Amino acid sequence: MCALPRRTRPGDRLILAYHNVVPSDWAPRGDRSLHLPVDKFEAQLRMIRNEAEIVSLMELLTTDAPRERRVAITFDDAYASALTLAVPACTAAQAPCTIFVAPALLGTVPHWDSAADMGAWSDTDRERFLWQQGGVPAHAQGDLTLSSCDELRIAQYAQLRAVTSATLVTIGNHTMRHPNLGALPADAASDDIEEADRWLRQRFPSQYVPVLAYPFGLAGSLGDAARWTTTIQYALRVTGGWLPTAMPSERLQIPRWNVPAGISRHGFQLRLRGQLGSRP
Repeated sequence: MCALPRRTRPGDRLILAYHNVVPSDWAPRGDRSLHLPVDKFEAQLRMIRNEAEIVSLMELLTTDAPRERRVAITFDDAYASALTLAVPACTAAQAPCTIFVAPALLGTVPHWDSAADMGAWSDTDRERFLWQQGGVPAHAQGDLTLSSCDELRIAQYAQLRAVTSATLVTIGNHTMRHPNLGALPADAASDDIEEADRWLRQRFPSQYVPVLAYPFGLAGSLGDAARWTTTIQYALRVTGGWLPTAMPSERLQIPRWNVPAGISRHGFQLRLRGQLGSRP
């Protein structure tokens, strides 16, 4: 691989957004963009180490930038396979990570994977689900065709409890039911965020961090943010890239880079070095 110049500067920061990590020989199913083979994830960890210091999410968000570039690793949705494969890889690399949990999804196969597996997750299907159904299925989760596909299942509560015994793992807020906040009235959006905050604080008092990851990356109007920002200090999108040395003044619109499962090693390096539109 050819050496590429960096366009990032010392002190710049990047939050990576992953979803699932699956066995290297896994036959792709569900929403394939979300399910990264573990051998690719481990290679990406090594590449990150060569480019930046890997730090915890809260350290990246709250401390003054040193001379080193810094990267924080996050996982949305708490897929069981990410807990069993990605978290051990992070632990072995001494890389902190944050898992964003929507408690109502625990133990289920999420709608987007069921729909994609049935060929019903086109752009039109996705838009209808997000804006007509509010990002929440109209019926109970658990399509029978995926009932035995553990790699597509969100972790059980017991699995989440077990993985948080690792000292480098923290838990963040992904709302209670994973709705599209932009499709909800402001008070309903606040209720969903606050319910998840109470649930997670009660069960993970030492691992919980006051950070929200917007479901589907959609923040909505943030109309009733005065309520939920009494406990949530930062909120993360799922788009964007490197942050400059100075943190953005808008703490509820912090960018992340969503890492697609199909990205090549070269493409990943280009983004890490700020070569592909990754600076705000």
